[in-house]
Amino acid sequence: MAGDSGILGEALAALASLAVRRRSRELSLTSASTLVTLERTGPRRLTDLAASEGVTQPSMTAVVSQLEGLGFAERRADPGDRRVVLVTISRAGRQHLRAMRRAGASVFTALIGKLTEQERAALAAALPALRRLLELAAESPDGPRLPDATPGLRAGRVPQAGGPGTPS
Repeated sequence: MAGDSGILGEALAALASLAVRRRSRELSLTSASTLVTLERTGPRRLTDLAASEGVTQPSMTAVVSQLEGLGFAERRADPGDRRVVLVTISRAGRQHLRAMRRAGASVFTALIGKLTEQERAALAAALPALRRLLELAAESPDGPRLPDATPGLRAGRVPQAGGPGTPS
């Protein structure tokens, strides 16, 4: 079973890498991760963001400036201490994350569409285990850096095959 776990881990890592390679290049991985962190945790101090993303404060300042320039994040005064500046995700930032997730999911939807019915059924049977993996990842110390599961995965839906050349 340990060998199977290793093979499954490698396959999942390769699929994750595929999604990263095919993503939009508008934002760096650090910028995208910072947006996800802001979405999940709410407004944060720049120093806290730098620590959670594993970068220096000057690097995070540049990331936040880029996100602000794109309209994806905003700096606001902390209502509890007006001397403190908090970074928050904007509505446009949330919309951008949704679009990124849809684009990433479409990569897999297209690939799933090329599977046989039996292979799609096997993936559907694996959904509870995949959801559990996401739960376990969210419980880990770096959990907040992981994007939310796609709505389809949370709801247990499997993208249906469709389109030309799809086996049925």
